[in-house]
Amino acid sequence: MDETTRREIEKTMWHTLRDADIVRPPVEIETILQYLHLHRDFYNLRNPGFLDRTKHKIRIYGKKLADIFQKINLKAVLFYDEDRIVIDSELPQIRQDWPSFHESAHKILPWHRPYFSYGDTAQTLDPDWHEVLESEANYGASELMFCGPAFRKDALDTTKDWAGVMTLKDLYKKSMTTTLRRFVEHGPDHPMVMLVSTPYWKTKPVDQPERWRYFVRSKKFVEKFSNVKPEQVLQALDDNCNRRRGGPVADFTFSLRDDNGVSHEYHIESFYNTHDILTFCVHVGKRSSQCIIVPKIGGVKII
Repeated sequence: MDETTRREIEKTMWHTLRDADIVRPPVEIETILQYLHLHRDFYNLRNPGFLDRTKHKIRIYGKKLADIFQKINLKAVLFYDEDRIVIDSELPQIRQDWPSFHESAHKILPWHRPYFSYGDTAQTLDPDWHEVLESEANYGASELMFCGPAFRKDALDTTKDWAGVMTLKDLYKKSMTTTLRRFVEHGPDHPMVMLVSTPYWKTKPVDQPERWRYFVRSKKFVEKFSNVKPEQVLQALDDNCNRRRGGPVADFTFSLRDDNGVSHEYHIESFYNTHDILTFCVHVGKRSSQCIIVPKIGGVKII
């Protein structure tokens, strides 16, 4: 997504929030749905009865919804012309907000309308456009959930640690995962990373190619540590993670090398929400060079 599109989405979502008389958190999805005149229903999206009632309405480039369900893990559907969002009833309540805000963003962005002639399955658009539209809707959803510029101001007044993120979570009434991601992407101009991963003691979900599900980097991290891979952070976590049923599972420091090969210290804090481990990785500073003296026969060896 280019910067011009990003700014246009921010402006569009902020106008929506302002027109809905929302200027401070928390932003409730019910308020957004009411303002947009969107209805929200809950169905088991894989139930044959639901498919029978809807498959004649949703056909993307000649593909029937029933065929598409065999290939994807659909969580929400927007019936654009009916002003109706359908959410998978099997989603835990804590995870229902995100697809609701996501589909609302599709409805708000005016240039998305031409692609909804046959309904949006959030996964079945032409491959050339699917990734672009989904990225834009995700960005718009985050802007709505975190009240646009309000979050940026609050984040700058928050400490760059787990306690600070939890303060924002309580203020904005959003999940730990979405709050942490928003902080990394839109918080202080600082090297930071968010890793969402499956604990080493649990089986990786079948719909997850790697043990890590999300690896989100701040702009400053990308600028200076573009060579760092998620596997490096995951390995450090595995080496220092405590097996628990839930709650904090790690708190330690480790080193990463920047793009110039200089070693830097990072502080990691991790929390297990009983589904995934959420890891917050924050830059502390350059590691000071140390002279290690190792005893040696006939003198000393300096490393």
